[in-house]
Amino acid sequence: MKRRVTYFNAVMVLTVSFMLFGNAFCAYAADDNTITKGVFIDEVDVSGLTAVEAENKIIDFVNELREREISIKVDDNVVSAKLGDMGYSHNMSNIIEQALELGTTGNLIKRYKDLKDIAQGGIVYPLEFKLDENSVRELVSTKVSEFNVDPVDATVSRSGGKMIYTDHILGKKVDIEATVLGIMDAITNSWDRNNLIMDAYIEDVTPIYTRDVVEQCNTLLGSFSTEYADSAEGRAANLANGARLINNTVIYPGEVFSGYEHLSPFTGKNGYYVAGAYSKGKVIDSVGGGACQVTTTLYNAALEAELEIVERQAHSMTISYVNLSRDAAIAGTYKDLKFMNNTDVPILIQAYTKGRKITFNIWGHETRDVDNRRVEFETRVLSETAPPPDVVDKDPTKPVTYKKVTQSAHTGYRTELYKVVYENGVELSRTLINKSSYNPAPRYITVGTKVAPEAPKNPQGSDIEDDKKDEKEQEQVPDLENDQEEEQETQDENMTNPDGQLQGDILWDSDWDEEGPEDD
Repeated sequence: MKRRVTYFNAVMVLTVSFMLFGNAFCAYAADDNTITKGVFIDEVDVSGLTAVEAENKIIDFVNELREREISIKVDDNVVSAKLGDMGYSHNMSNIIEQALELGTTGNLIKRYKDLKDIAQGGIVYPLEFKLDENSVRELVSTKVSEFNVDPVDATVSRSGGKMIYTDHILGKKVDIEATVLGIMDAITNSWDRNNLIMDAYIEDVTPIYTRDVVEQCNTLLGSFSTEYADSAEGRAANLANGARLINNTVIYPGEVFSGYEHLSPFTGKNGYYVAGAYSKGKVIDSVGGGACQVTTTLYNAALEAELEIVERQAHSMTISYVNLSRDAAIAGTYKDLKFMNNTDVPILIQAYTKGRKITFNIWGHETRDVDNRRVEFETRVLSETAPPPDVVDKDPTKPVTYKKVTQSAHTGYRTELYKVVYENGVELSRTLINKSSYNPAPRYITVGTKVAPEAPKNPQGSDIEDDKKDEKEQEQVPDLENDQEEEQETQDENMTNPDGQLQGDILWDSDWDEEGPEDD
């Protein structure tokens, strides 16, 4: 009974209050179609506004926020973007409707309470904001991650008879997920509505091949040398240049070495000279002639090191400085030497020329049984093809006594190369390494056809003039024995001088004419 009296008294007090102070409360209450004074939506004062006016004012406010920038720092680099570009948006839900109803709906007690709250400091309805996480992630993974710093592997070189090692360098990488979460949290939870600057989350990246790994490259795995004692100066210079371009090349595990990539372009600017080379069966002058001896020597060093040969092609014709099937031609982009580092440690290619000899050493980490295991390479000749008949070219500018072998004959071969492994002197395995075909080639001979003019006859039949005529006629008779000696000397010269060897291709394609000659 007492509670009913108390409630009744409270109602009566409120009723009397409204009756006495109704005008004062009405000062805060609005018409039915406008928002009561003292109401804010987020930072926007919507007092006295209609629903449409309030919505437009809020949209303007949000658009201002969308123009704010967030700057993400990566060391001294900064990436900035507007929030609008990252999908910054708001959700008003039914906030405007709630604001319109404030102080004008509900029972007498509710309206009184609402108006009292407004009178004491206003009412603020918070807006809900959000960022598009996918847009933020795209910004971080593309723009911000551009400033990642790749780690640098330790490396090795050889100079003065010693191995020289360098330290590895740590890289830096943006932690994409951590940075995205940091941006999302900063904007949605603690943002002061001003332009924002924050650091990206960075993590160190250790390279695969640190110094302690690279220092294991300390053993000679394979070595091979070839001579070029009879080569012309230009060809000798090209071999030295090829050694220079490849020397101290480091190949990391799994990487593939390409002779063409290291030796090209075959231009004077890249250190090459004009030397003998062959195109479609003819001797020509070509910049870079002799490069095939570079790749051939390296091929044999790679065989000795037992690296994985990825690509190798034989010369079109036999060469003199290595056995059959142990050559590796390079020509244009269609003949190359490639091999892979199939070990677990980086390998170093050392190259040099000295005393008309080119040498390649391959250094790495020795894991083979060098005490009990031995490897040899054997060439097997499957067939021989005799050279075609001589090709004779006539030169009308030379006298009939002139005869020169310009190209020695070549026997054709089909061969195979085998890798034979011995253990404790017993053959353990025999593996086919390559099959090679070498074209036969005719001997090319140039003879003169120019006949010397006859001397005028002596009308008196002088014996002296007749003797001179006999001597002249005798000089015009070819000396077959001397010709044979000259021919043999030319053949010997061509056999020892790689500049004198035919290098036409057995599978020649007309498109290859644009690739250049086989440089040997």
